[in-house]
Amino acid sequence: MKLGINLVCFGNARQGVYRTQEDVARLCREAGFECVDCHINFTEKPDYLDIAHNLRRQYDAAQVKVHQIHLPLFRFRKDEDGIKLFSENAPRAMECADILGAKFAVAHVDEYRLSPGEEWNFDRVLETTADYFSPVATLGKKYGILPCIENLYEDHLNVPAGCRSRFSAETEDLLALADLFKGDVGICWDFGHAQTAFGSDNLVELRKVSHLLATTHVHDSHSQKDLHLIPFYGNVDWENIMPYLKSINYDGPFSFELLRASFPDALIKETLRYLHTVGTTLLDMAK
Repeated sequence: MKLGINLVCFGNARQGVYRTQEDVARLCREAGFECVDCHINFTEKPDYLDIAHNLRRQYDAAQVKVHQIHLPLFRFRKDEDGIKLFSENAPRAMECADILGAKFAVAHVDEYRLSPGEEWNFDRVLETTADYFSPVATLGKKYGILPCIENLYEDHLNVPAGCRSRFSAETEDLLALADLFKGDVGICWDFGHAQTAFGSDNLVELRKVSHLLATTHVHDSHSQKDLHLIPFYGNVDWENIMPYLKSINYDGPFSFELLRASFPDALIKETLRYLHTVGTTLLDMAK
C-alpha cells in the first residue's frame, strides 16, 4: 500500500491566509507523503485546463505524485440539476486528471434526487445513474484512469422519514453499478462513511466489495456522523480492517481524506508529521 493524503484541509492557514498548492504539497512531501489526492473543484471556470496544468507544475516542483483525484459533486447545490452539472463537469475533471497524472478518479454517484412525492425505485435510479456516469467510464479507458465509485451514507435529504434518497449509501448499490460496467469501474472504500452507515459492520460490508477495491479514503468517525477524523479518534475497527487488507493482498492507495480543518504555520509541519506516523502505524498493522 502507498500512503497518501488529500490537500483540502491544509491550504487554509487561518484568518483569510491561504497557502499555495505547491507549498501544501511540499509540506506533505517533507512529512513523508509521496502521493497526494487532488479535489477537482474548478471545472466550472473557463480556464480549468490552465489551472490543471499549473497545478501539475506545482506538484512536480514539490516532488509529489497525484495518485487520485476526486470528481466534482453537486448533490448539495440547491435548486440546481446535479445530474446535468455532473454530466457537464465530470468529463472536464477527467481531462484534468489526465494532466495531473492520476491513476484513479473517485466519484460520488448520488446526484439522482427524488421529485416531490416520488418513491425510491432502485431499478430506475440505477439506470439513470449508469447513464450519466457512463461518459466517465469511457473517458477512463481513453486516459488510462480507473473511475472509482465511493460508498456514502444515507442522509434522507428532502424525503419523508424512512425513505431512501441517496444512491451508493448501500453496498449493493455499488455492486450493481460496477457490474454494469464490466471491470471498467472500481470501488473507493471510504472507511469513515462506512462507519457512519454501517457502524460495527464496516468490515462486513468491505468484504462484499473486496474484489473491486481499487483505492481508499481513510478517516475515522463515531456517533453515526461523517466527521472525517484522524484514525483512532473514532470507532473504526482498524485492528481488524488492516490485517484484512493484507489478507486480500490490497496494494492500492491508502489515502487520508481529512476535511474541515485549518492549521496555522506553527502547527502545520508537526501535524503532518503526526499524520504520517499514524499512517505508517496503520500500514504496520497490515504487515
